Amino acid sequence: MIRLLRQAVVTELAATSRTSFGFNFWHSFDESEWSRALDWLDVSGLALYFWHKLKTVNTAGALPPFVQTRLARSLAENRLRVESIRQESATLNSLFDDAGVQYAVLKGLALVPDYCPDPTLRTQYDHDYLIHLDSLARAEAVLHYAGYIPKVSKENYHFAYLRPTPGVVSASKPVGLYSARLQRPVELHISLWDDTEERIDIPLPHDFIDRVRKRSGLGLEYPALCDVDGLIFQVLHAFRHILRNWCRISVFLEISYFLQQRTADLPFWMQYQDRIANLRWVPEVSAVVFRLTGSLFGSSNLTPSNPQMDPRFSAIVDKWIEVYGLPGALSNFQNNKNSLFLHREFVKDRSTWAEIQRRRLFPFRRPHLLPNVLLNHRPNGSRRRLTQHLHSIRRLKFHAFSAVRYAWEYPWWQFHRMVRIFDQPNAVRSVQLKVDEGNCNPELSLKSVVAQLSKTSAFRD
Repeated sequence: MIRLLRQAVVTELAATSRTSFGFNFWHSFDESEWSRALDWLDVSGLALYFWHKLKTVNTAGALPPFVQTRLARSLAENRLRVESIRQESATLNSLFDDAGVQYAVLKGLALVPDYCPDPTLRTQYDHDYLIHLDSLARAEAVLHYAGYIPKVSKENYHFAYLRPTPGVVSASKPVGLYSARLQRPVELHISLWDDTEERIDIPLPHDFIDRVRKRSGLGLEYPALCDVDGLIFQVLHAFRHILRNWCRISVFLEISYFLQQRTADLPFWMQYQDRIANLRWVPEVSAVVFRLTGSLFGSSNLTPSNPQMDPRFSAIVDKWIEVYGLPGALSNFQNNKNSLFLHREFVKDRSTWAEIQRRRLFPFRRPHLLPNVLLNHRPNGSRRRLTQHLHSIRRLKFHAFSAVRYAWEYPWWQFHRMVRIFDQPNAVRSVQLKVDEGNCNPELSLKSVVAQLSKTSAFRD
C-alpha cells in the first residue's frame, strides 16, 4: 500500500497528469501508512510541492486532518528556514564579492524561478558555489575568517566547510528537516564533474565562470550559471546521485518544471545541443535524466532524438529505466544498488569496472555520522551514540543485502539487456533533444507509464 501511495503522489505532481484523487482515496490509507509516507515525502523533497499542488487545485481538504497539520507545519518551518538561508547567502556572497572571488551560485536559491516557482517549497541543505580555480585560495581564506572549518572530503573537485554550532539541547520535539537550526555547510566546487569516484571521464570546458549571468531574487543579486550551463549542471548532478544510490526524486520534479517552461524555446534547445555536442558522455547522460524525468513527471512536447547515438546504448537505457529507474526513483535510489547496471554502460575498461563494482558492493569505510541537529540530545549523550551505532548497523545490513540482491538480479538483467539490443527496431528511441510539434509522446506520459507499470509490477522495491 505504501508503494501505491507514493505512486499517487508522483501522479498528482506530474505536469501531464489529469488525475485528481479524492477524499475516499487519501483516506483509504491508515495512520501507519501515512506516517511512513510523510517521512518519505520529507526525505524525497516532495512534501511541500505536494501540499502546494493540492492547495492550488483546492483538494488539500481531502487529506486526513493529521496529514494536513503535518504538511502545514512543515511549510511554516521551511519559510523561516528559507529566510535564514537568504541571510546566510547574502553574507557569503558579500564576503566573496569583497574578496574579489570569481564564483557562481549553484542550486539553492539559484533554481528559482526556472526550476522551482517558490523557494519556500524547496528543502535546501547546503550552500554550493562554483569557484574559479584562481579564486579558490581567497574563497577558503574568507570562510576561515568567517569562522568556518573544513570538512574532510575524498573528492578533488569540491571543498566543504562548516560553521561550528553549539550542541543541540533537549527539546520537547526533535529538530526536523525543515528547521532553521539544521546546519548548512558551504561547498566550494572547482568543477561541475570529477571522475575520481565514478571513473567516468567527462572533460568539461573551463569557461563556465566566464559565461555566468546575474540573477536576482529575495532581495539578492548574484552570479549564476547561464541557462544552458545550468541545465548541464542539473543533469550531471542528478546522474551522479543516481550512480551513488541517493538521488531525491524532487530533483526530477524540478527538472520537469524547467522542461515544461522551455518546451517551445527552440533557440534554447539549439544552444543546448551545440554546447553538449562535443562533450563526451553529456548527450548520453542527458538522455538518461530526461527520459527518467519524462517517465516520472511528464515532459510535455519535449521528445528525444539523436541518430548519431549508439542505438544499443539507447535501447539499454530504455530497458534500465523501465525495470530499475522508475521503481528506484520512488525510493530515492537508496534501497538497492541496481544503478550499477546503468553505471556499467559508461565504463568501458574491464579492470576499472571491476574495481568500481567491488568498491560499491563492499565499501570498506565507516558510515557517515548523523548531523547533531537531527538528534534530540546533546552530541556526547548515550542516546546519540546508540543512534549512531544503530545507523551503522543499518548501513552494514543494507550493503550486505544489496550485494546479494545485485548478484540475484545480474543474470536477469544481462538476459533482458541482450534481448533489448537484438530487438532494436522495436526498442530504440533516439536520444538528442528536439521540440516535437505534435502531441505529447504517450510513452513519456506519467499517467500511461503508471497505468502500464501497475499492470506489470515494474514499480517494485
